[in-house]
Amino acid sequence: MVALCLSSFAQLGHRQIPILFVALASAATVYYYNHSYLLESNDNAPNQRNNWVREHAEQIKKMQWLLLAFIIGGGSYQLYTLVPGISLLKGYDILYCCLIGLGAFLYYFDTKKYPWLNLRSYGIAKPFIIGSIWAGVGVYAPYLFLKLTNQAYTGMADLPILFIINALYISMIAVLFDIKDFESDANKQMKTLVVRIGLTKTINWIVLPMTAFILIATLRYGYLHGFTGAQILLNTIPLILLISVSYQMHQRKSILYYLAIIDGLIVVKAACDITATLFFSIQ
Repeated sequence: MVALCLSSFAQLGHRQIPILFVALASAATVYYYNHSYLLESNDNAPNQRNNWVREHAEQIKKMQWLLLAFIIGGGSYQLYTLVPGISLLKGYDILYCCLIGLGAFLYYFDTKKYPWLNLRSYGIAKPFIIGSIWAGVGVYAPYLFLKLTNQAYTGMADLPILFIINALYISMIAVLFDIKDFESDANKQMKTLVVRIGLTKTINWIVLPMTAFILIATLRYGYLHGFTGAQILLNTIPLILLISVSYQMHQRKSILYYLAIIDGLIVVKAACDITATLFFSIQ
């Protein structure tokens, strides 16, 4: 999330990084996933992550209280500094914020009375919900920060493209990550893409075609906007790596592989985007 935020600030034309904002985005992400993992650890499914969380539950809960204190304290101060810019917000800004927040809340919202409200239960849409929420926090939130602080940022015309590319890229990573939870999802009757159509078809019919589509769209966007060859190459490296990793997913990997390689693709993409943006500014 830190890498994604830094990349978004760079691509929106901002060179000075708001440390508190990025730290809050990071802390909120860790708190959110720790909370969900603590809930999932109550399941008896054979899952390495669940076993680890159960073993370290007390330490994680202590960390959660520290994170929550920082989020409340730092978030209150950050909101205080942004209050003067509230008048700059438009109706669509508020709508997007509400949709992103609501999506994040409903993703792990679990109740027997209203099971249909749990977005995670919609297996086919699950990766795209994850991608949209991550892009919302990592792309749209930095844009709102620049807008509220009345700082220069790239026009709204480029924001939807930046959001869609990142959302689709992370969605494909989420699809690959579902491979890790294939057995537990199947036992819980969670009809993810991998469970519904199988590993091979998911990779060949969903991940590879969608990644190829993003690659073509990236090349076209770079060509139409006068990107240099170096910039186009940097922007395509993460997509080429994603295709390469997808081919390797036909064989089951260890959980550390999924954590380091698949999630690491987000960091690689952010690094390439930042480098390409800075290279462009030098030109």
